[in-house]
Amino acid sequence: MESKRLEITESALKLFCQYGIKSVSMDDISRELGMSKKTLYQYINDKNDLVEGALNLACNQDCEAMLVFKRKDLNAIEQFFEMKNMVEQFIGQYQPTMMYDLKKYYPALLTDFQVKQKDVHIEAYLSNLKQGQEEGLYHDDIDISVIARMLFAHGIYTFDDSNGLFTASELRNMNLYTEVFKYHFRGVCTEKGLEEVERLFCENNDEKK
Repeated sequence: MESKRLEITESALKLFCQYGIKSVSMDDISRELGMSKKTLYQYINDKNDLVEGALNLACNQDCEAMLVFKRKDLNAIEQFFEMKNMVEQFIGQYQPTMMYDLKKYYPALLTDFQVKQKDVHIEAYLSNLKQGQEEGLYHDDIDISVIARMLFAHGIYTFDDSNGLFTASELRNMNLYTEVFKYHFRGVCTEKGLEEVERLFCENNDEKK
């Protein structure tokens, strides 16, 4: 039963991300899965139950992605480039509708998600910043507890289309993420760190040719 519920939740999350929550009906989800609504309701209580499950799944996926900042087989800057590569795979699919619907119709669920996200992100950034200092890639006179919180706040505000700072089209463009990326490194990196950033940018560009 758990595997079938997970399959349903994964399909629902995909549809919610593409079209928003409000516009996706239980009929849409059952059609996507090729099952009747009667069968669907054997695993899901109602749409609210499904939205909560989808958001929990998104939270788990987000937490898993942030583990890249604890990988010891990569240096601190390589960790960021690995995250950049992961973001690049799906950034073109970004749609603001789901976030809008969560804010309007499911604010409590969204708040809970953001609280969990905050703790995981800040812990991951702290790990990366500490490692970078130990490797001589980041300045040792920066307050990593402040920078970690700034990174989280920057990500939350910059990539939230509702504040009007950037358009949905810009938020789907990897150029924005890359500029944010460069901005961060120019603030925290030593000369050695900047050389590593340049090396990795050149390496990535060569791979795409």
